[in-house]
Amino acid sequence: MSTYFRTGQFPEAKVNFSTLKGNQGFNSVTLESMKNPHELEDLDILILESNLGVAENGAIWLPDSQIKIRVLPFITKHLVLVLNKENIVPFLHQAYQKLASEKTDFGVFISGPSKTADIEQSLVIGAHGALSLSVFIF
Repeated sequence: MSTYFRTGQFPEAKVNFSTLKGNQGFNSVTLESMKNPHELEDLDILILESNLGVAENGAIWLPDSQIKIRVLPFITKHLVLVLNKENIVPFLHQAYQKLASEKTDFGVFISGPSKTADIEQSLVIGAHGALSLSVFIF
């Protein structure tokens, strides 16, 4: 999958990171060596795995255990999320029930790329996050 994004969908991508197992050849940065989150400003592709999705609104939960540096899903140009179909609940209130039993300091529901038309009535994509979101369900 990671080769597909680097060579197929986003051939211009140079700075990539994935938390999926077996993608070490895909990673061109190491988070352990990061001293400042601003060093990730050129991150092209980020691939993360989630353990909770919501069918009602298409939101996918990312806990702090998946986000080593909190700015990651917001600073990348292209965000790819991987989710097992068994981890999709029908409604948001069911997701909150599942999350109530988890111990987490930080987490975020993501449901798509950021968009705004507030600036001079002109549509801006990626104003507050990634330019694109791809979701793979297995």
